[in-house]
Amino acid sequence: MTDALQTGADDREPSGLSGRDHEREFLDGLLAGAREGRGGAVMLLGEAGSGKTALLDRCAAAASGRARLLRCTGVQSEAALPYAGLQVLLRGTLDRVGSLPERRLRALRGVIAPDDAPAGDRFLVGAATLGLLDELAEERPVVVLVDDAHWLDLETVDALLFAARRLGMGRVAMVFAAREESAIRDGAPGLPVLRLGPLSDPDAAALLACRAPDLQTAVSSRIIGLAQGNPLALVELAGAMTAAQRDGSEPLDAREIAVLPASWRVRRIFDERIRALPAPTRLLLTVAAADDTGDVALVMAAGERVGVTAGDLGPAEAADLVRVSGRRVVFRHPLVRAAAYQGAVLAERTAAHRALAEAAPTGGDMGRRAWHLAAATVGYDEEVAAELERSAELFRSRGGRAAVAAAYRRAARLTEDPEARSLRLAAAAAAAAEAGQADLARSLADEAGPVSSPPAVARLASVRAALEHRQGRAESARLLLVEAVSDVTAHRPAMGAWLLFESAAMAWDAPDPVAAARDTRARVAGLDFAGHPVHRGAAGVLDTLAGDPVSGAAAIRDFAGYVVRTRHERGLIDQVRLHGWDMLLGEYRTVHDEAVALERECRTEGAVGVLPRVLLRLARLRLFLGRHRDAYTTAVEGLEIACDTGQHHLATMLSGVLTVLAALDGEEPDAGPRPAARTGGDPCSGVAPIPIWLIRAQGLLDLGLGRYDRALQRFAVLTGGPHRHLMVSVHSLPDEVEAAVRTDRATDAGAAADRFARWAGATGTAWAEAVDLRCRALLAADDATAEELYERALAVHQGDGRPFEEARTRLLYGEWLRRAKRRAAAREALTTALESFERMPAAMWAERARTELRAVGAAPAAPAARADLVGRLTAQELRVVRLAATGLSNRDIGARLFLSPRTVGYHLSNAYPKLGVTSRAALGALDLA
Repeated sequence: MTDALQTGADDREPSGLSGRDHEREFLDGLLAGAREGRGGAVMLLGEAGSGKTALLDRCAAAASGRARLLRCTGVQSEAALPYAGLQVLLRGTLDRVGSLPERRLRALRGVIAPDDAPAGDRFLVGAATLGLLDELAEERPVVVLVDDAHWLDLETVDALLFAARRLGMGRVAMVFAAREESAIRDGAPGLPVLRLGPLSDPDAAALLACRAPDLQTAVSSRIIGLAQGNPLALVELAGAMTAAQRDGSEPLDAREIAVLPASWRVRRIFDERIRALPAPTRLLLTVAAADDTGDVALVMAAGERVGVTAGDLGPAEAADLVRVSGRRVVFRHPLVRAAAYQGAVLAERTAAHRALAEAAPTGGDMGRRAWHLAAATVGYDEEVAAELERSAELFRSRGGRAAVAAAYRRAARLTEDPEARSLRLAAAAAAAAEAGQADLARSLADEAGPVSSPPAVARLASVRAALEHRQGRAESARLLLVEAVSDVTAHRPAMGAWLLFESAAMAWDAPDPVAAARDTRARVAGLDFAGHPVHRGAAGVLDTLAGDPVSGAAAIRDFAGYVVRTRHERGLIDQVRLHGWDMLLGEYRTVHDEAVALERECRTEGAVGVLPRVLLRLARLRLFLGRHRDAYTTAVEGLEIACDTGQHHLATMLSGVLTVLAALDGEEPDAGPRPAARTGGDPCSGVAPIPIWLIRAQGLLDLGLGRYDRALQRFAVLTGGPHRHLMVSVHSLPDEVEAAVRTDRATDAGAAADRFARWAGATGTAWAEAVDLRCRALLAADDATAEELYERALAVHQGDGRPFEEARTRLLYGEWLRRAKRRAAAREALTTALESFERMPAAMWAERARTELRAVGAAPAAPAARADLVGRLTAQELRVVRLAATGLSNRDIGARLFLSPRTVGYHLSNAYPKLGVTSRAALGALDLA
């Protein structure tokens, strides 16, 4: 592969490649893996001039003739334009977009051809990018090279990293190069990282001997010292010397560069070379540097508007600063572009941007034109501000939240009217918060200052509250919202009702939820919400927190009905946000069916960023419903996508579900389980479960193993602490009753049983009534009462949709029957319980039932070694196989699971021998439930 360096897209020998043996070996392996169907990606990190671009050039040369090369470079002046980088990267692939599924087709067309707005979020664009790369790789391997990734727009970064993490078995290799100090390194967990440190002195000497063999030895040593191991600095410092300096007859004039970092020395050399060019050439370079497309026709058209011609590019080409390759203007190195742009005076930069805006083709990218106009504007200009605002809404339709924030922020800078400026800053703050740019959102909200219009008051309050909540300050967030409720409701009752609902949700997470609920009620007393149904929902949440489950349940039931009736009036994100509050009513099957519909809609619309939240809800519901294997499969997928989309908080909660499931199978939940590392790295590495779910898991394990004292202590933390209102705590009340009874603490058991009975009575669900009866049976003073209560509980359990709770009731009843020496009846109850636990599976509880059966003289069979079909498969294989059994093609399955078709085929090929089949057609006859 080394021999291929002289060929390819760049016919110059890549410089700065002396040394870097480990990096070259890794990249060689990455490219070889892509050829063999093992996709992968890597992040190169290092200071400017450390050799990142040279390594990318080497990859490009090695790919020449053997792979399809896609390459782009981040441009600082275009970092606020959504998908600007992706447009450059994929612009030559439009001929293959049509083979993608419809949603992905629309998403990617909207990126590459911006007159079409893409459907779905930026992660759908990532899934579409993955699909396109996989399509291209059907012909030959694909190599994607991204230089200066730290200057890419956020939307391009999110899309490319999503694709990179899910390459699977595709024939695609991706290499990102970025500055060591850039933020992108923090947003790319799961990708291996190669850090390019300084070259060793021997490697630096070898590079100089190759690139400047005429250097006198002492001069070479001086250059090595000045360059500090920076390869580009070595080459450029040597190239900038006079002949007399090179042979040592004239002293080396460091010109103060010895005190500068190596990358700045190189930048200074490029500055000097550019200043030495004729003025028209410098201006044309400024135009080219201000444009991220590299389109030579556009650059020349813009150049004509500032009075320069194509011939003026000649001196820059002769100085080896740029070259024209096909229809593109290519800078020799990203530092040359930076020097050309940042070295120009303000008037030259504004002229360049205005010329690019004027030269943009009619009907082209409105957002890019608006941004160039803004960059060309000094002072206030409402016309440009309005165009930026229009482009912001276009960016929003493309899923570009960071770009929305940047556009509104720039529009605000151009706005003279204080109220209009505040409104635009409020919109910018909201978009920045949605994009995860918390510091920027807080700064923009502060800059907006005091506002008077109700929409601006409400928006800023929501933004500030969300930022406080993310910092763990739910009480501060609640107070911000409650204050805004008072300011807004008199003018906009509906808006005030929504703010009140948000404040009630913050009270839910407050350190003292009871006090927060009461304070919220007191502060809004007397306000007229005009009977808005959302006010009813807020009241239900506050009632529940304040300890009135009866009123709370009634209000929440009304609110849930309103949400269902009006779901067609709101977008998918709002539907997901409002869904699930009726989980407080214990009607899990109804909520589950609604969540399934939302999941289907997320997959249909390609709402990848929203999907993990829905999968979290589904995983919890399936756990509550005793569908443990489905809960596991759902949680694993949710965890992977949450990690791939950078939603760490959701990842910790999904990890909590997996931890509880592991505990039910008998695993010590010291650290949350994770899916096995995937090809290309494991972004889920190190995700710990949310603490309250970890305590729940530990308590269940202790209870199942008969460690009742420890179990009681753990459940008491959940049911008696600040989280007592959460469903995970409500579910722990019956467990606390059982642990307290086993340790002869009747008082503790009675208090927990009474609390659960009040909640069960308020909700009116069959399963809660059955569990309440079970708790009362455990506390019964005589055998006759206990038996009656157990029998009634089992009768109510019939068809209640909670097989795990029913099996636990049978287990406790069987234990009671054994103690009553009614061996035959005990054997029947325990056998039924054992069969249920094994189906779920819940291995720890199955073993407990098996132990009880042995105590009554039965000889239960040893647990089967994963005899069931689905137990033989990994979570991903199970998802793929179930979809394949319905007749879906690999392409359709990939579209649903956001995987490449090749990866789907890989999972199927692994699953067939485990299932004892040889083809897709045989899957339909298997029991995969």
